[in-house]
Amino acid sequence: MNHFMKKYAAFILACSIHGFLFSQDSITKLQIAVRGEGYFNVSTGGKQEIARTFLVSHNSNNIPSINLLMSTVSFQSKQWQGELSGLIGTYAEQNLAHEIGPFRNIGSLWVANKPLSQIEILVGVYPSHIGLESPVSMDCMNPSRSIVADNTPYYQSGIRVRHEMGDDAIALHFLNGWQRSSIDSMGIIPAMGYEYTTKRNEVNVRVSGFVGSATHQENEGIRYYQHIGLTYQPRVDLSIAGSIDLGYQLKNDIRTFVIAPVIMGQWKMNESIIMNGRVEYYHDPHGMIIGNASGLSAIGYSMGIDWKAMSDILLRCEYRSVKEMRDVMNTRNDHPVLGLHLQWFIAKYLM
Repeated sequence: MNHFMKKYAAFILACSIHGFLFSQDSITKLQIAVRGEGYFNVSTGGKQEIARTFLVSHNSNNIPSINLLMSTVSFQSKQWQGELSGLIGTYAEQNLAHEIGPFRNIGSLWVANKPLSQIEILVGVYPSHIGLESPVSMDCMNPSRSIVADNTPYYQSGIRVRHEMGDDAIALHFLNGWQRSSIDSMGIIPAMGYEYTTKRNEVNVRVSGFVGSATHQENEGIRYYQHIGLTYQPRVDLSIAGSIDLGYQLKNDIRTFVIAPVIMGQWKMNESIIMNGRVEYYHDPHGMIIGNASGLSAIGYSMGIDWKAMSDILLRCEYRSVKEMRDVMNTRNDHPVLGLHLQWFIAKYLM
């Protein structure tokens, strides 16, 4: 880890300690938590293999695996909040492989302050403002992640300025590239994000975007990315979510683009049994985000059932199929997978 990276990490830790110490004059909550997910994907290939390269979550087939094991320490007071989490698993191995040193196992490292009741300033490594899904499966409608979720940032680093206005909120993000927490010898990758969220009765709306450089590569132009997502809950036991993502970037003098709509749903049959499903389409014909020259055009669906064994333990089963529509070299290109997932969450307040 270079000298600048050490200063960067030390600065965030110092801010976190400062916030914790100077919040002792008010009620402070200190919590430790452990989240985990084991899974076993059975594919038609019948052998141990890595799933398609465009997936970073649940990407091992025919072998029991840990997708995510994350330990978190967080604190919260009237004006200050902070969080530090470390993680391991196949998700971290795939999605954080480009990071430097210990940042390959850092899920979050941030501190936030509220100078005014409606204004919050956050600095560090924190969850992405783009999308409806999280790397923590227990927080999501479906056991697996959609293609678009696995190909947009799950986390980001920089500074966020957020203004809350009742049920509405707007935020500006001053970022270090497209999903990057570490800073290499070439310095920060300049980028910006924006976000608007609103809640109206049963409807939640999120409009978010990204404008800036994704990498240090000189042959890549500015990336423009727009996400529009909506969650509708007409009843306590029924939730429906939909989103569309649009992207554009000039790469190697080629105008590349992405179109990715998704619809997800969840129905709680009773206190223990939950049904879920998803339909998705992902079109990146020139490899704007997908890491190959031929790009990707795929349609997929999933159906699942969950059993809530305890308040903090969830057993999930899902059948998923993704058909690569432009895979002309492979006569069988639908790749169905049956996945079994065991997810758990343990938390304890120390203060």
